[in-house]
Amino acid sequence: MRLGIYQCSKGRPFSWAEKSGFFALASAALLALTAPVFFPVPLILYILACSLAPVFPSCSFFYPVIRHGRRELQEISLSFDDGPDPLTTPLLLDLLRQYGFRATFFVNGGKVRRYPALVEAILKEGHELGNHSYSHDPCIMFQSPQRILQEITLTQRALARHGVQPVFFRPPVGINVPAYAEALHQTGLQALTFSCRARDMGNRRIAGLSRRILRTLQAGDIIILHDVAPLAGARNTALWQAELEHLFTAIETRHLSVVPLSILCGLPGIKALKHDELHA
Repeated sequence: MRLGIYQCSKGRPFSWAEKSGFFALASAALLALTAPVFFPVPLILYILACSLAPVFPSCSFFYPVIRHGRRELQEISLSFDDGPDPLTTPLLLDLLRQYGFRATFFVNGGKVRRYPALVEAILKEGHELGNHSYSHDPCIMFQSPQRILQEITLTQRALARHGVQPVFFRPPVGINVPAYAEALHQTGLQALTFSCRARDMGNRRIAGLSRRILRTLQAGDIIILHDVAPLAGARNTALWQAELEHLFTAIETRHLSVVPLSILCGLPGIKALKHDELHA
């Protein structure tokens, strides 16, 4: 989806943030001539909008963001962040296989290089992969656009070794900041967040996970979960597995179809690389 008909100097469409900035400046200049006491108001409102927009995962203020699929179809998507993980990924793949669900794994590039066999297992089971940065540094949003581009590109390269290139990118912690805009434009990735979450804090808050999701779950939702070892080891891992089983059973009971993000959003999920692209 393209925002507007205007183009930036590098061929990227102007975002709503950029167009709003131009409008705020023009309004402030006009008010400075006609009502000087009010001239700061448009600028203050613009700064406030820029400050609040990152808090909302669905906000397309800085660049286009997909948050959910079509509401009229009885379909949802499961997505798992922060993996792969040698403790949880095999358990998760077994559980998804039992229910016949295909999910999307938003992986970290560093873990992709560390656990290549798990990446192969995810692909072998027919699941999709998404880019979730290389290091998942929670402070990445404060880094330069060059550093962010490097994080995204390194993950794309790590996954290229497995013959695929993701189309979707999910920012760490789901926070959208303007520094991602140019990196997404250069890599051709589509930002995608979520519309239903358990607020599990990266599997640090397992109890009640399924209940919190089912309380708001509706058709078209993109559910965010985590593929990372819970704290306190085996006991919480067993609880995490039980919560997922309860969630998956409830989804079946509600007659919701679990489909990959590519189907839910009507976009290609991953691109299979040709032989010459693997060594590019």
